[in-house]
Amino acid sequence: MLSQHFGEPIEISEHGLSKRDKNEVEIVMNVISGWILTKKHRPSIVEAHERLKDTKLPRSVSFGRVGDGHDQFSVGLVQADIQDAALIHEMQVRAFMPLLRKYEDFDTNPANETVEQIVERLQQPFSEYCLIVFNTLSVGAIRIVDNQNKTYRVSPIFLLPEYQGRGIAQTVFELIERQYADAEKWELATILQEAGLCYLYEKMGYRRTEGSKVINDKMTIVFYEKRMEGGTDRQYHV
Repeated sequence: MLSQHFGEPIEISEHGLSKRDKNEVEIVMNVISGWILTKKHRPSIVEAHERLKDTKLPRSVSFGRVGDGHDQFSVGLVQADIQDAALIHEMQVRAFMPLLRKYEDFDTNPANETVEQIVERLQQPFSEYCLIVFNTLSVGAIRIVDNQNKTYRVSPIFLLPEYQGRGIAQTVFELIERQYADAEKWELATILQEAGLCYLYEKMGYRRTEGSKVINDKMTIVFYEKRMEGGTDRQYHV
């Protein structure tokens, strides 16, 4: 990872990069720009390989684009590790706090989770967190749980409030489907009362399944799945 290259943690944010000199920022940007792969933007793989072949990159990196023409922005996923736990926790609290205040689901809302819970999940062999990067800023995260049998669960995905509604989440789903090319089925859960979230997932090809879970008189959790190729049996990790 970049932190190993520099000998210390690297924060991919405006604040973090402002502490670096020009050469260090150039290295970070070269690493990021070398991995942008979309239908509209396909850099030369040979050129990218020559530029990055001597760079150690244990983290998985994938990038896409949001917007059209001059208003395009890079959206990427960078595999997280233990060093990112505090950042993930901070963003998770900010992202879910409006929902906590709205639905008062104190026992289940991610805004009430501790950083230790994030650390525990980061250490799970069947679970992977990725930071969501918008241009150079970390603006959210997504956790992928391997339920085996080529079935994966998104739990959770979140964006900072100021970056919601920009098409970032849709790009993130496209990236994870590309990254987990072996997936036959994707699963997730969301809030029935949040029509915008339900619409997003249905737009991305997810279909609501049977069953629901009433959290309180304000909030009900519903479940979605998206089948890629054929069906598989479920085997859940808790």
